[in-house]
Amino acid sequence: MQKPVVTPLVLTVLLAAFAVGWRAPVASTPAGLIAPLNLTLADQTLYVSDPYTGVYVYDVADPSAPLAVATIALEGNYGTAVKDDILYASKGTSLVVYRRSGDTFTFLTELETEYDYAWNEGGGMAEEESYFFACSCGSTDLVSPAPLSDSQGSSYATFAVIGDYLYRVDYSTLVVYDIAVPDEPKELTRKNFGWAIETIYPTEAFLFVGGTQGMFIFDRVLPAAPKLIGQVQHFRACDPVVVSGSVAYVTLRGGNTCGDTNDVLLSVSIADPSNPRVVAEKALATPYGLAVRDPFLYVSTGENGYALIDVTRPTEPSQIAAWTGWATKDFLWSNNVLFVLGFDDLRIYDVTNPRLPVLRSTIASGKS
Repeated sequence: MQKPVVTPLVLTVLLAAFAVGWRAPVASTPAGLIAPLNLTLADQTLYVSDPYTGVYVYDVADPSAPLAVATIALEGNYGTAVKDDILYASKGTSLVVYRRSGDTFTFLTELETEYDYAWNEGGGMAEEESYFFACSCGSTDLVSPAPLSDSQGSSYATFAVIGDYLYRVDYSTLVVYDIAVPDEPKELTRKNFGWAIETIYPTEAFLFVGGTQGMFIFDRVLPAAPKLIGQVQHFRACDPVVVSGSVAYVTLRGGNTCGDTNDVLLSVSIADPSNPRVVAEKALATPYGLAVRDPFLYVSTGENGYALIDVTRPTEPSQIAAWTGWATKDFLWSNNVLFVLGFDDLRIYDVTNPRLPVLRSTIASGKS
């Protein structure tokens, strides 16, 4: 009986495959997601943070067939950011740093956090941190998009990279790191506040921070030491924020740990960042994350699915479509691709026509 023969070509292919590692299409390899929180996109790589299990990394060059690249076991991961070949991720209150080489992530260092809260006797922020001042940015486009960076975060992002600076929100703390040498981050400043802050959205001149008590605007005139210059306060609620032009969009959701406020979408004029003004309120059932590209705004409505809002006139936002049957949480909109994060899975849509999103693929839950 003739023995099977492995030709030189087949042998070469097999050796090459083992050398680089097989990357299975996500459709056949469940992601292991338990409670995904937010998304980060760097070039054609998508990072999904899950505080229970870690960071899930996917190649999304072909949105119809995302590939599982790596899983980084990391409990307490509430967000990520990327600069060059360096991945930054939270681990509880600490910052951990990895270097990427192909499909391999090598741990470099961990910057542990030691909190030094500066409370005043009234329970709020220390006096030297609580002042406001007029913006000194001149007459430039104050709210233009942030300079091209290595990564883009979803509306529940907890990190932002702008140039040589990494900004992080961590419950009641805004932390700034110097990442001029990406693999050697150095903590520069730390501001502790008397309220919970949850999300961060960067523009060229400002940081927009969403918290349980309002939206807060920080001036980046001194990038290493951003200053609080404006705020829109509200009753206790959960509220991510995104920005387009001179308008910020904020969702407020009450119930559970978020508070007792009504469920609404706010349009906030930030033409004068030191004096933001609410110019419209639109009732929406259980709003979560959001993504904007004029004249359209996608808004998650939790168990109710998600909706498309026309914001041609920010003072009169109008719902023009809604999709139900799947519980959603957050979005990341890049070119004509919309990444929609569910409570335990992720779907990728072609939104060449935002009114008619076309499902391209699903990254399944790892729950048994």
